[in-house]
Amino acid sequence: MESDQVMPPDNRAVPLEALHFMPLSETFGAQVSGLDLSKTITESQKSALNQALVDHQVLLFRQQDLTEDQQIHFAQIFGPCRALWQNQDYPSANNLAHYLSNVDTEGQPIGRHPDPGSTHWHSDGSWSLQPSRATVLYGIRVPEGEGATHFANMYQIYEDLDRSVKDRFKGLQAEHNFELARATRQRRMPWQWSLSELNRESLVMQLKWWKSVLGRRFRDGAVYHPIVRPHPKTGRPTLYIGDHAWRIAGKFWPAGIKQMKEINSLQFKPTAIYTHKWQPGDLLIWDNGSVLHKVGPYNILNKVRIMRRCVVES
Repeated sequence: MESDQVMPPDNRAVPLEALHFMPLSETFGAQVSGLDLSKTITESQKSALNQALVDHQVLLFRQQDLTEDQQIHFAQIFGPCRALWQNQDYPSANNLAHYLSNVDTEGQPIGRHPDPGSTHWHSDGSWSLQPSRATVLYGIRVPEGEGATHFANMYQIYEDLDRSVKDRFKGLQAEHNFELARATRQRRMPWQWSLSELNRESLVMQLKWWKSVLGRRFRDGAVYHPIVRPHPKTGRPTLYIGDHAWRIAGKFWPAGIKQMKEINSLQFKPTAIYTHKWQPGDLLIWDNGSVLHKVGPYNILNKVRIMRRCVVES
């Protein structure tokens, strides 16, 4: 594996009072300069950053040098952080952060993608009754020219729909469940099973998996969100879809899954997309209520990519 030696970010001191916003794309996103996020942030700046997230949807801070606790402290400006699952190969000291890494803490490759589901358009936490407000992602080691993060402006994508499509989507509810969404993609639904490949052992494994997944679904309750969802801060309609939305409610499962798949296959205009090419020390925060995101491809076996994530509750 190539070393991809990363130089420490040049975190030069800048006056905390000077906040500047530079557009990242034609329609959304802004780069923020004038803040060292490892230092104290004033109450007026916290208020300005909260409003900027609402206004711009994606905020970029470059050349940051942050510890785990400093990143969490910054994320908490926008709300309480959610406890997160831990990467056993690269665990965090604080469960309010976790690492997305293709190497372990000794720098040895783990030989797989740390989160394969993140390669599909999705909104973090949409599977919850109270979806997360924002995600904070920090680039520690990043492969040059690879592993970009793509963002889709769901305000604009909704606005660009034909009136007939908007009318068709009105009133539709989708069930969000990341386990069942991935089961659909991995052909684990009973009607997707291949009888020629199914033996007693594999059938028992499938049935055990289904028992555990459906047990959690009935215990916690199914989670539904409208396809056209008013943004909780602005009230503007946004198209609330993505990989965790696995079926349209009120239909026989195969029909509901098929309809949801068609909706999730909508083609997004280039003007509604921002692609972020990472540099070491970049920190991004985005509004999960108005953007979808996904990670682009990178050489998992020969390049190092270590990211640290926090998720802000609604």
